[in-house]
Amino acid sequence: MAALAPLRSLEEEVTCSICLDYLRDPVTIDCGHVFCRSCTTDIRPASGGRPVCPLCKKPFKKENIRPVWQLASLVENIERLKVDKGRQPGEAAREQQDTRLCERHQEKLHYYCEDDGKLLCVMCRESREHRHHSAVLVEKAAQPHRKKLQDQRQCIVAEFEQGHQFLREREQRLLDQLAKLERELTEGREKYKTRGVGELARLALVISELEGKAQQPAAELMQDTSDFLNRYPRKKFWIGKPIARVVKKRTGEFSDRLLSLQRGLREFQGKLLRDLEYKTVSVTLDPQSASGYLQLSEDWKCVTYSGLYQSAYLHPQQFDCEPGVLGSKGFTWGKVYWEVEVEREGWSEDEEEGDEEEEGEEEEEEEEAGYGDGYDDWETDEDEESLGDEEEEEEAEEEEEVLESCMVGVARDSVKRKGDLSLRPEDGVWALRLSSAGIWANTSPEAELFPALRPRRVGIALDYEGGTVTFTNAESQELLYTFTATFTRRLLPFLWLKWPGTRLLLRP
Repeated sequence: MAALAPLRSLEEEVTCSICLDYLRDPVTIDCGHVFCRSCTTDIRPASGGRPVCPLCKKPFKKENIRPVWQLASLVENIERLKVDKGRQPGEAAREQQDTRLCERHQEKLHYYCEDDGKLLCVMCRESREHRHHSAVLVEKAAQPHRKKLQDQRQCIVAEFEQGHQFLREREQRLLDQLAKLERELTEGREKYKTRGVGELARLALVISELEGKAQQPAAELMQDTSDFLNRYPRKKFWIGKPIARVVKKRTGEFSDRLLSLQRGLREFQGKLLRDLEYKTVSVTLDPQSASGYLQLSEDWKCVTYSGLYQSAYLHPQQFDCEPGVLGSKGFTWGKVYWEVEVEREGWSEDEEEGDEEEEGEEEEEEEEAGYGDGYDDWETDEDEESLGDEEEEEEAEEEEEVLESCMVGVARDSVKRKGDLSLRPEDGVWALRLSSAGIWANTSPEAELFPALRPRRVGIALDYEGGTVTFTNAESQELLYTFTATFTRRLLPFLWLKWPGTRLLLRP
C-alpha cells in the first residue's frame, strides 16, 4: 500500500481541476495553472471581458495559452504505470479481469456510448469527451441485440419445425401408400390362392369321375356316350396372375418415388452443408508445387495436362513423377468450402442422354432375345476362345481409360512429392478420382460411387476440427462421399490430372 502513495500523489498533480480527470492535451494560462485544452475553451469571460482562472481568479488572454508537452508525456507514463501496478505477475485470471476494466481509470465498464460505440466506466461517462454523448447501461444496450438473437433463434426453430413437419407428413403419406400396396398384394394373393384351391378341387373331382367311368363295363360305359361331352366339356385349367398388373405398376412407381426421395435428401444435405455451416473461400494453386506435366493459368486457378515434361528446374516442394499440384493457401481450423470444375471435351447432356437411351434399347433387345428356346445361345469352344480374347481387350481398354483420369480433394502439407506415389488417405491425400468410366473415392481399395448425375463441378467441404472432408455435386447438391480422419497438419487443396483434353478450374 505504501508503494501506491507516491502514485496517488502524482495522479493528483496531473489531474485537471475543472473536469477532475487526467490532463488531456494540457495547456498553461497566464497565471501558470494548467488545465485541459478543451476545458479552457469552456471558461466564460467575466464581467470585465476577460476569462479568469478557476483557481486564482486572475484574468488571462486565450491567445497566450501555451501547450505543455512534457506534462502530456508524464500523464501517459502515469497511466501506464497505474495499469502495470494493478497487474500481479503470473495471474492469468487477473489479466482477464483487466480486460473488463477501463484502461484509463481501472473502473468497471457499466455504460455503453452509443455515439462512439465504446464501453465506458463512470468516470469516462462524466468526462468532457463523453459528457454530451448518449450513454446507457451496458445491460440496456445489450437488450435489443439479445432480442434480435432470440428472434433469429425463433425463426430458425420455426423454419426447421416446418421442415420436420413437412418431412413427417411425406413420410406418413409414403408409409400409407406402402401399407395400401401391401394390403392389395395380400388380397391378390389370397384370391389367387382361393381360386387355385377351388380349381384343383374341381379337377380332382373330374379325374375321380373319369377314373370311375373307366372302370365300368363296356356295355354300361357305352350307354351314355352321347351325353359324355356335355357332362365333361374341354376346359382349360385356370392360370391366373398372383400380382395384378395395376398393383405391379404401382409398386414400380413407388420404387421410383423412393429413389427420388433418396436423391432429394442427398441434395438437401449437400446444400445445407454448403450454405449453413461452411465459409466459401477462394483458393489458388501454388506454381512451385506443380508437376512439369501440368500447365497453370496466369491467375493460378486453372490447370491442364501436357504429355511432355516441361519443367527445367525442380523445386523442393514440386511433384516430379506424379502430375499433381497443391493450393497456395492451407487450412488448420474452421469449416471451408470451394469447388473444382471439370471441363472435358465431349461431355454434354445430349450425348449422355443419347448414351442412356442406346443402353436402354440394347438391354431391351437382349431381354427379348433371351426368351427363345436357348439353343442358339450355346457357345462352341471356338466361340469361348474368341470371347476370352474380347474380354482381355476390354480389360486392357478399361485399364487405359482408368489411367486417363483426374483427382480433386485435399492433402497434407507434408505429403510425399517425389517418385511414384499411391495417393491414399494413409499417405495424407483425401480425394475423388473421376474419369469417363466412373467416379471413385481414393480409399484402399478404391470405393466406386454411383451418383445420379455425372458431377461436372465438385464441391469440397473441409471441417478441420470435425475431421471430415465431404464431396458433393455442386450443381445438383447431391452428396457424393465423406472421408473421416483426424487432422494434425495443415491441409491444402489438391489436384491431380492425367487426362488430355481436360481442364480443372477452381471456383470461385
